[in-house]
Amino acid sequence: MKKVLISFIAMLFFLSGVFSQNKTPSSLSDTTKLDEVVVTGSRIPVSRSWVSSPISVIDRQLIENSNEISIIPVLNRQIPGLFITSRGVAGYGVSTGSAGTINIRGFSGSSGRVLILIDGHPQYATIYGHPIADAYISSEIERVEVSRGAASVLYGSNAMGGAINLITKKITQNGYNLKMNAAIKSYGTQQYSISNSLKKKRFSGYLGANFESTDGHRPNSEYNSLNGFAKAGYKIGDSWEITGNVSLTNFYAENPGAETKPMYESWVDVTRGMAGLSISNDYGMTSGSLNLFHNWGVHKINDGYYEGGTPQPYLFHSTDYMSGFNLFQAFKPFTGTTITGGIDLMYYGGNAYRNPETEIYADHIKLNQKASYLFLQQKLWKLMMNAGLRVENHNLYGNKWVPQTGFSFEATKTTNLKLSLSKGFRTPNMRELYMYAVANEDLLPEESISYDLSMSQKMLKNKLVAELSLYYTEGSNIIEVVAIEGVRQNRNAGEFANKGVELNLSYRILDNLTVSGNYSHLNMSNIITGAPINKLYLTTEYKPGKFTISVDAQAVDKLYLSTGNDPITSNYVLMDLKVNWSPNNWSEFFIKGENLLNTEYYTMVGFPMPGITLTGGLSLNIKYIRE
Repeated sequence: MKKVLISFIAMLFFLSGVFSQNKTPSSLSDTTKLDEVVVTGSRIPVSRSWVSSPISVIDRQLIENSNEISIIPVLNRQIPGLFITSRGVAGYGVSTGSAGTINIRGFSGSSGRVLILIDGHPQYATIYGHPIADAYISSEIERVEVSRGAASVLYGSNAMGGAINLITKKITQNGYNLKMNAAIKSYGTQQYSISNSLKKKRFSGYLGANFESTDGHRPNSEYNSLNGFAKAGYKIGDSWEITGNVSLTNFYAENPGAETKPMYESWVDVTRGMAGLSISNDYGMTSGSLNLFHNWGVHKINDGYYEGGTPQPYLFHSTDYMSGFNLFQAFKPFTGTTITGGIDLMYYGGNAYRNPETEIYADHIKLNQKASYLFLQQKLWKLMMNAGLRVENHNLYGNKWVPQTGFSFEATKTTNLKLSLSKGFRTPNMRELYMYAVANEDLLPEESISYDLSMSQKMLKNKLVAELSLYYTEGSNIIEVVAIEGVRQNRNAGEFANKGVELNLSYRILDNLTVSGNYSHLNMSNIITGAPINKLYLTTEYKPGKFTISVDAQAVDKLYLSTGNDPITSNYVLMDLKVNWSPNNWSEFFIKGENLLNTEYYTMVGFPMPGITLTGGLSLNIKYIRE
């Protein structure tokens, strides 16, 4: 692994020397801008350098350059401290044997300790409390803001390990824009997408659809998905805007089982829907928004059988929903002062059964939670102080107080320091409360405290940007299965302490040559699967004329596939190469090779990942701009 990384780094410097005389201008994306505006961490737009907690941003250009249908692979590469499990060429699935588990700093999304949001609205399957990886489509997303560390003061439950806010498309340029993409990949994989956007005077609209399918690199590992997304907005006067969106995704995923114990007729058929309505205002001195949302899901699962077994007599069925609103308003009474107050309300529930007569696991359960919060930002000279407090009430466990505080200090024009302390929590999900023999209706929320110290530095006339974060997190009241007098039951019995280091680097060697990457080290007191001890990602992008050449490498060290007395770990290095050709301003062709070292590797025990895979495709981008 070390030899491969040394070779990769040497190649980067070689490219730097070879092309040092080429000064062709480019529009390469700088993924580590310190002064870009974010909304995660404050609800209202604010410079990222003034937010005290560490936030990573993935912009639209980087998303488009990935040529990925799902946003998940992009997150896996670009965010330090974040890792997502995979089991095949495409698709993640749900239930036993599924992939797509999102881990941040040793917090597992499969247990609901990492929160996914779309435009600030929570998105997860309420029965089991985990995100649905196949429902997050890249073409819908304008940008991604990832809060690394507890974010419960603004977002409530499930954000105890971090929050991933997927911000949907916002059309700002008058005229229309038609985009079409098609790609063919190894193992019979096909990817197609089409979208059209329109902005005329005060109206803006977006409509898109995506389709992906694959035969899979193993027997019984087929996958296909179909997604549609629509969004429309209308500006009312100079200060008000109303926006609505709707998304519908259906996917079918087969589970081949472990390579040593294959499964047959194991599949899931899942439909997920989302709708939102937002009414926002901006008067300069005050701004805010009322956001209504509704999410729902219908899951049909065949748990399959092993060799020598028999097909399942019944399928597993479940439905879930989540409805609510959030209302917030920010005031700027004095220069440098911002006070944001908000109210959240959410109703959620669902049902689950196998045999509808005898195997009912959750019978149309209904729960609710409501919260209010206050967030203060005060700038004094070069110091920005942040403080927030959330009070959340759940109909099962009562009130929960969630504080957060921190500061950001601009030591020099090129140096920024941050320190934050934040509390996170997770409400027990419906499975833990009501389902199966270990259920316990008396569970309390899990809790965490995160301490973060970050420093960012610009060097070499701002061509080199570095961000370093150190963190320490403690967790308590963790829900575990405990045996008491021979009876196994969910209890608030666990504790843990995680600490680590995260680093982001971006170096613009030339106008058309950039090297960037990230590294993270994680130390866990209680080892979990799917969270590597060390993760390194490096990429270089060179743009000679109408071509774009990018080389990526990812190294993963001590990824635990299983725990216990005899744990199984995975260590591997992957290398990818991609070449894009844009003969004109409306078309682009690309070819991509992944895992070019043909590495044998696993991110889940028993599920080997594919070797060398090749993708070829084209994109059409037809614009009509009206001033």
